[in-house]
Amino acid sequence: MNRELSRGLIRILPACVLLSCLAGCGQGNARFTPSTDVARTSLEAALTAWRDGKPCGPVEGKPPVHAVDSVWQAGARMESFQIGEEEDLGDGTKQFVVKLTMKEAKASRESDVRYVVHGLEPVYVFREDDYKRALNMDNNPEPPRTRKASGRSRRGST
Repeated sequence: MNRELSRGLIRILPACVLLSCLAGCGQGNARFTPSTDVARTSLEAALTAWRDGKPCGPVEGKPPVHAVDSVWQAGARMESFQIGEEEDLGDGTKQFVVKLTMKEAKASRESDVRYVVHGLEPVYVFREDDYKRALNMDNNPEPPRTRKASGRSRRGST
């Protein structure tokens, strides 16, 4: 019985740590709020990495940045971005509306997307939908599916 309990705790521990860092409580949450300059620089570093064709996830920098964006993760390619003014909603996050211009977009090439920036080391840069999904893990929509890699091996075919 103890072994099963230990396994269960080990499985949920990473999610609990992330949520406690994101949600915080009361005044303690301010400890995880980056300054406006750090938030903007971190967002710019993440979006530059996307524009340059790098994978979604950790981005080198000072402080280190971790990007969480299901559209980027799914393989969408971005051509350019324009970061708007910072919004501090008093919840321990910094938020920015970003105008994204996508490559090979079927409908509109430009869209306004809100990004949430939270944390200190690393600084997390979330697409707003992914941030909400992380906070509401029990009741949330599934993120877009990742594109399959092209140029797959054709073993067994002649």
